[in-house]
Amino acid sequence: MAYSKSPAARWKAELEAWAIPERLMEQAEESPYGWPAELWRRRTQESGFRQETTPTTSLVSRMLGSDGTLIDVGAGTGRSCLPYARAGRRVTAVEKNPGMAAGLQEEVNAEGLEVEVVVGPWPEAAARTAVADVVLSSHVVYDVPEIAPFITGLAGHGRRGVVVEMTDVHPWTKMNYLYRAIHDLDRPQGPSVEDLIEVVVTELGAEVGVVRWERAPDLWFLSWQEILDYYGKRVVVPRARREELRPLLEEFVVPRDNRLYVEEGPRSFATLWWVPAG
Repeated sequence: MAYSKSPAARWKAELEAWAIPERLMEQAEESPYGWPAELWRRRTQESGFRQETTPTTSLVSRMLGSDGTLIDVGAGTGRSCLPYARAGRRVTAVEKNPGMAAGLQEEVNAEGLEVEVVVGPWPEAAARTAVADVVLSSHVVYDVPEIAPFITGLAGHGRRGVVVEMTDVHPWTKMNYLYRAIHDLDRPQGPSVEDLIEVVVTELGAEVGVVRWERAPDLWFLSWQEILDYYGKRVVVPRARREELRPLLEEFVVPRDNRLYVEEGPRSFATLWWVPAG
C-alpha cells in the first residue's frame, strides 16, 4: 500500500487497522484485549522480577551510570523498573491503569523502594513527572496510535537519552493464521520497528540506535483448557467452538516441566535508543 501520509499518520493508520470487525465483537463473550490475571501474574513473577540481562537492561544500566535516575513509562506492575529500584536507583514509574499502578505501589511499599508512582496516560502525565536522566518504555508503543506526542514527551524527559523496547512487529501478528482459519479474515502486518524509527527520525531529527535480539517463549499453561481459553479470547471464538483451535495449535504445544508451552518460534525484540541533540 502506498502512503503519502507522515510517518506518524501511517503508524496510526496501521494500528487502527488492527481493530476487530464489529461482526466479531458482537459475538464476543469476553473482551479479546487485556491479560487474564493468572497468566499475567505468572509472567511477571517468573520473568519480570528475576534479574535478567538483556540488551535493554545493559543499555539502560550504561546510560544510568553510577548516579542516574530513571523514568519507566508504561510501567505496569514494575516488571522493567523495579530491578533498578532494588539496585538503589531513584525511579519514577508512570502507569495509566489504576489497578496495575496500585499493585506496583503495594510492591514498592512492601520492599521500601525509592519509587514514585504516577498514575495517568503518557504524555498527559508528563506534566506531573519530573525530568530524569534516562527514560525507558517497554512494550507500550503498539498501544499508542498518537505516537508523535508520545515520543516527543519521552525525549523531553530524558537528559541522557531514551530507550524503547518492543517486539519487531505487532505482538498479535503471530495469531493472524488463526483469524484466517477461523474467521476467513486477513489481519494487518504493521507497524514495525522500522516504522517507529522513521517516526523518531522525522519528529525529533534524532539518530536511532537499534539492537535486535530473541528470547525463548515464556508464556506457559497448566492445561489445554487454559490454552483454548486464552487463544479463544484473543481470536474471538465462542466457548462452544474453542475446540476448533486445538488442531491449529497442537503442533506448537510442547510439554515441559509439567507445563504446556506454545512455541511458535522465538520471540523477536528490538531495543531502540536515542540521545538528546547536541
